[in-house]
Amino acid sequence: MASISLKNLRKVYNKSVVAVDDLSLEIPDGLIVSLLGPSGCGKTTTMRMIAGFEAPDRGTITVDGDDITLKPPNQRNMSMVFQFPVVYTNFSIYDNMATPLRNAGMDEEKIREIIRATSPEFGIDEGSWQEKASNLSISERQRLSLAHAFAIERNVYILDEPFSNVDPKARVRLARYVRQIQQVKRHTIVFVTHSQSEALTLSDRIAVMKDGKILQFDTPELIYTKPVSTFVGWFLGNPGMNYVKCTARSRNGVLGLDAGSFVAAERVPATYQSRLPADGNVILGIRPEHISVSRTGTGGTGISARCLFAEPVGSRLLLNIELAKNVLVNVKAPTDVNVAKGETVFVQFPEKHVILFDAKTEQAI
Repeated sequence: MASISLKNLRKVYNKSVVAVDDLSLEIPDGLIVSLLGPSGCGKTTTMRMIAGFEAPDRGTITVDGDDITLKPPNQRNMSMVFQFPVVYTNFSIYDNMATPLRNAGMDEEKIREIIRATSPEFGIDEGSWQEKASNLSISERQRLSLAHAFAIERNVYILDEPFSNVDPKARVRLARYVRQIQQVKRHTIVFVTHSQSEALTLSDRIAVMKDGKILQFDTPELIYTKPVSTFVGWFLGNPGMNYVKCTARSRNGVLGLDAGSFVAAERVPATYQSRLPADGNVILGIRPEHISVSRTGTGGTGISARCLFAEPVGSRLLLNIELAKNVLVNVKAPTDVNVAKGETVFVQFPEKHVILFDAKTEQAI
């Protein structure tokens, strides 16, 4: 429906609190783009500037080349759904959905046609149209709020953590409604969330934010498999990426990764050998599901470690393993590994899954 360009946005509150710091982002037409990050990272302020509820102190916002930086919200042709559902409680469900269409000057026959087509997409039965919105649960109100927003065609739809105050079952259902309608109509959606699982499953692109800046903007797959920093790797995943501080050292002519009391990797992955920092200090990163763990080791190899915690989680066994003093890793292992708390285990970091970060900058090498 529309492409959005954010150029060098900056927003400061009370002359000292920098909420958004020189942020630039290109949001392609017809995609769901998530702004993801911890509380206070600037994602809500960015969203409010796109919607027109906040004016940037510096920078520009354009939609399809049209500069809307200083336009009021009602001139931006955008719909917005808030974290707490906003509905007209004294109106019927039907009148809630009809309001934006009536404001656009549509005739009642066309309005009824649109509502009849939109209602099922958000799980609203025609038989409930005349029920007062005040009688709805919070999950039902959020469904109505989404139907109200998507009933009318807009350039951009902004969703501000719309699923965080509904129960888990309804959350999955609402996300599915949004994804299905977006795939059919190719709406441009800006989705603001602190939930990495929602961002990973719903988005075409994710902008990971921290301290008012965008750290990485990419597909969910690439952000998960190739994080640009230790923060991104830790923030995405449940549990997040494991990290082990190492020094690159040569042993018998082979460059490996020495973690002090154990060898983290017998050989530095070939793709990194020419890119290591001058001091050789790196951080080895690896996802919990990529760590190999066994009770006997493979051919006498592996890091001897101790299991501190073991708990079945669905089809996986979640382990917390102590490699050395103050060096812990989380592991998602198949349940047939059958490791128990207190046992000695042998750990390996498969080379193809290792990601190295500079120890000083914590940026991917």
